[in-house]
Amino acid sequence: MAMGAATAAMAYGERRFGASYSARIVTALVVLGFLAGIWASQPDPRPAAHPALMWVSLGILGALAAFWILFGKSALTISDAGIRRESMFGQQEMAWSQITETRYRVTPVNVYAHFGLVGYIMAMSSGKAGRAQLSLELLSGDAKKLKVTSTFRDAADAIGLILARVLPPIVQNVKTRLQRGETVRFGSLGLSATTVMWKNQSIPVSEVTKAELLRTNLIVKRQGKWLAAISVRSDKIPNVLVFLEVLESLAPQVKATGVDPLARVRM
Repeated sequence: MAMGAATAAMAYGERRFGASYSARIVTALVVLGFLAGIWASQPDPRPAAHPALMWVSLGILGALAAFWILFGKSALTISDAGIRRESMFGQQEMAWSQITETRYRVTPVNVYAHFGLVGYIMAMSSGKAGRAQLSLELLSGDAKKLKVTSTFRDAADAIGLILARVLPPIVQNVKTRLQRGETVRFGSLGLSATTVMWKNQSIPVSEVTKAELLRTNLIVKRQGKWLAAISVRSDKIPNVLVFLEVLESLAPQVKATGVDPLARVRM
């Protein structure tokens, strides 16, 4: 029995995502740029002329080196049992069965504008994901939280794996409730089999022409209207990706995009 369980675990395996170099490189560029600016502003740039500043600079560089090493110990592990996040502050674990809610947000970042050629190379080397900060927060029924962000290497792949495991049962539960005639709440957003409800609006599903994540916001457009009927920051809506997937099943005129964490986002 033990060998069978071990074989099954090995067959499934586990994925480990280490700390991203991007966050460390950006931090280093900011710190080094700050120090370079201070030294360049001195009338006499020789270190011997500014002993106090030299010691402060060495202290800052030491802190940067410590940050680089400690941050590099961060890791995210995805296995058949659930998710484990390790960092300099400790360890968090969450089983798949514990996850009841997700909060998702994508924030576009123009690295090139801030860091020139170095930023451009960083962004191009990592594709679309390199030009955005991803944030997926997982919540359990007992109020535990675990966040996965772009501070991990291949964060888009990690988030895609998590969503592929977490979303299907939640989507199926919502569809079952809608079939029973219920209205399902996604925070301040409501969805029934025929209607999307938002604040004082009731939008027939048949009149929804577009539903997507546009940069940081969830956007829902209504037939005959130029402005979006709904525009709200995506992480303010619990299970926003579940809402989009279920709405797509109710409104065939809305284009389906699957669970790719960036496929749904228009930059």
